[in-house]
Amino acid sequence: MAGITERNQQKLDLANVGYSLKYIDEWQPKTTLYRHKASLNVEGEIVREVGTTVGNVPGSPDYVLRKARIGLFQWPPSDGCVCPWCQEPSKAPEAQKKETGGEEKSASPSKLGHITKVE
Repeated sequence: MAGITERNQQKLDLANVGYSLKYIDEWQPKTTLYRHKASLNVEGEIVREVGTTVGNVPGSPDYVLRKARIGLFQWPPSDGCVCPWCQEPSKAPEAQKKETGGEEKSASPSKLGHITKVE
């Protein structure tokens, strides 16, 4: 259970991502969230596209706020959306290759979570 300071911080955080200030004070049933950021696997391949739904999740303000920080919102992505992922222009793979001099970027072994043999 959150104290008054945490509740006020949650209200502020929810307002900053587009939710009503009274949202935190009302009981929320299960809800459906929409991806505003694509989910990638460790190889950098898209696993879940922007716009796909995640259904039957808790509608509590603290849960929705945690998910909003990773690009899941209660409304579908659109041109008028003000979230950071809908506002930033997406880069095509060809544009990313040009930025790196024609080479594809790969994640470092430490980020992938496995050990590689160095010769």
